[in-house]
Amino acid sequence: MKILAVDDDPIFLGVLRPMLGALGKDDVTIARSGHEAMFKLVEAEEAFDCLLLDIQMPGMSGVQLCHNVRNLPDYRRTPIVMITAMTGKRFIDDAFAAGATDYITKPLDPIDLKARIGMAERLLKERSLTASLEKKFDQRSDIIAIDVDFDTPFPIPGFERGVEYLALENYLLMLGGKRMYSTAAFGISVNNAHAFFKESSPSGFVNMLGDVASAISDAVKSEQMMIAYAGAGNFVAVLSQAMSTDRSELEAKIQSGLEDFASFYAADRLPVPQIKVGDLARTSFFGLFNPTSILDHAVTLAQSRSDVKTKAWWTAA
Repeated sequence: MKILAVDDDPIFLGVLRPMLGALGKDDVTIARSGHEAMFKLVEAEEAFDCLLLDIQMPGMSGVQLCHNVRNLPDYRRTPIVMITAMTGKRFIDDAFAAGATDYITKPLDPIDLKARIGMAERLLKERSLTASLEKKFDQRSDIIAIDVDFDTPFPIPGFERGVEYLALENYLLMLGGKRMYSTAAFGISVNNAHAFFKESSPSGFVNMLGDVASAISDAVKSEQMMIAYAGAGNFVAVLSQAMSTDRSELEAKIQSGLEDFASFYAADRLPVPQIKVGDLARTSFFGLFNPTSILDHAVTLAQSRSDVKTKAWWTAA
């Protein structure tokens, strides 16, 4: 694994390098500012596999650096782990909104660092699928063969509002149980996703998810939330403040956006995706804090929701 570590503190970098070496990660490049990091990223003959970024740095902050990195074509899906002493919710929100994959606090715990690097390695193994999906999405044809598992979450190509499902789990984990009481999740389910998966090609299924993602982005463009594809035709969103749109209106906006693609589906003899938006899921449903359970429950609520209209849905958020 080729790692770029960015921190303005030489003492911390002197501690980090041997800790990574103990994990068998010896290919580590150091940068002491955001500008130096950007230069090394652009000039590298071979792309880095993982980035470790400090948040508080003079000049360009780690959050701004993370945002800039995500705009580089070669680093759209590269694991980015923020390493910082800052634990406030605002810093966590800003980091994940900028595209961070994970977040670890100083002083470093060797076991925690090992777990985060292991997570990055798992993400690297999925990059070949992601690259195929992005290439396929750009061409929107059946020329490129891809293999997609129905139940497995994967990044939706072109979904600018989207984050990876694992990053969303990591975000909730960093908030912790106490701060999660002011946060809620809700699911957006494609009711006919499985039938679409069976009747269409894998590339057609990915294109359909891209259309749904586009409709969701248009419907929630003025809202503050993080959204990920959770697999099996389901999206899940996390928000920490009330929305300006109630559930029924949001569902109608998304469905209306999908009608713009109706001619494409009709030409392929496929149905237009049918959307259901679920009720809010909170930590109070579960007692102990468990990010995966909250996201799973949000998806279940969307899948099982009846057509009964719910008023003032977001007022308690």
